[in-house]
Amino acid sequence: MSPLKKARKPQGWRHQFDLAYSEGRFADAAAIFASAGATSRSDILLRAARAYMHADPAAALSLLLKLRVPTGASPQQIERDALLTEAFARTRDFESADERLTVALRSATELEDRDLLAFVGYRGVRRYLLAEDPAKAREYLKYTRAGKTPEAALYSSYSEAIILGYEERVREQAQRLLELLRSLDPNSTAFMEVRAWSTHTLAGLARELYLPDAVSELDRQLSGYPWSKDFSPNRFQTLRSLAWAKALQGDYFNAFRHLKAASESASTDAWRAVAACDRASLARYFDEHRWSRVELDEAEQLAGRVEWHATRAEERMGLLSLAELFSTIDTARSAMYLARYRELGDMKSPLYYGHDARREAYEKYSTGVIEIALGNAKRGLSQLRDARAVFERFGYDFRVARCLIAEFRLTNDRNALPLIEEKLRNYPRSWLVKEFREISGPLSVALPPMQKRVFEELCRGKTTAEISSLLGRSQYTVSNHIKAIFKTFGVKSRSALLAEAVRRGYIRHDGEGPSTQL
Repeated sequence: MSPLKKARKPQGWRHQFDLAYSEGRFADAAAIFASAGATSRSDILLRAARAYMHADPAAALSLLLKLRVPTGASPQQIERDALLTEAFARTRDFESADERLTVALRSATELEDRDLLAFVGYRGVRRYLLAEDPAKAREYLKYTRAGKTPEAALYSSYSEAIILGYEERVREQAQRLLELLRSLDPNSTAFMEVRAWSTHTLAGLARELYLPDAVSELDRQLSGYPWSKDFSPNRFQTLRSLAWAKALQGDYFNAFRHLKAASESASTDAWRAVAACDRASLARYFDEHRWSRVELDEAEQLAGRVEWHATRAEERMGLLSLAELFSTIDTARSAMYLARYRELGDMKSPLYYGHDARREAYEKYSTGVIEIALGNAKRGLSQLRDARAVFERFGYDFRVARCLIAEFRLTNDRNALPLIEEKLRNYPRSWLVKEFREISGPLSVALPPMQKRVFEELCRGKTTAEISSLLGRSQYTVSNHIKAIFKTFGVKSRSALLAEAVRRGYIRHDGEGPSTQL
């Protein structure tokens, strides 16, 4: 018997509803509530409204307006008004949202209930972020911080993390999200919305910024209790972003594994086409060109089944990815996909903030590469430079390096090489280093003077004690220098350091023994 049929039994539907809600299956909870018929119990109606807030904000608003609660300042009245604040804001009726927010704040203050005040403050933050006003949203953080319970503290931290994203303070946002996720049990169904959004957002930041501490936490969250289908878009984006974060560190095996898992969790053919394009790109970077073409063919087949005019947001990037992939092997097909992408018009994105410049920068990078391949060098170069300016603002180093490499292939401006080298300092094992070597030769490493001297002696086969005696430093100090050198080169042993130094061209054999080329 299906859950909905069970839900029609008076003795069972509330249990099924509560279970679905607690597991973050908001759409299921809403359907169970609807199948059970109307009820006058305000606690059930309030929970149903919360469920509908995720699945259907207009339905949540309708439920809340029908709900009758005691007049005056009461917990249920305050909760209702706070939820109405968000429901009105989600339906773009900000005037009504403000009326409810004022009443809820006044009532919570009158009751001197700090946890209710925190609940109202959180909905106030949501209201102003829906209106894309982070400065006003920040004013409501003082209310979210009033709560005494762990739940109130969690939502306060969550609120600030969201605001930091709107304020483009991405490194601070990443740190706050990492702290928040470490406090959550991935094997629990509690706070599923917070966990899914925070994991998804941190993964996106770990892809763009060098955040090694975040990767292990993301793996921990993904290995826990399965996310409900309500959060499948968040899981899909988390897996994609984590895949690229690992690829940038040279972990291609797990990068492909995560991209395969992303395809399995994708809810539409458009998203599956995007994931196939990702795999085709990664295989190409890894010099697996036959494998790349197999993945590209799959992406085309999936794209052929999609009604692109009916897609939303980043799903449409599948067409742009196809155009970019074909730009080096079939310019006619590349031009066709670019034209189809442009026919769709402006993109409204639920994955980025309303006026997030990053979305446009990703688009401009891809179209810049495509335009250059199609012979429109001036237009393509302009788009690459526009994209690079945005990536610089956010501190997205590897994106800046990608833009500069593409620009260098066109301009041959060697003044760009030191900046590319600097931007790739945290990605020594990525495919981008290989691309950079193709245009500039081996990537140099700028070691501090003392580390350089230690490195030279290591290359000559000296022990820690011998280096200590030679340089007049303690063995403890020399050991710390060696650890720093290992980290710079991305190795864990002396033999691996020597092999990497030879591979990069820092050591030559000239008959007199090894000598460094730093």
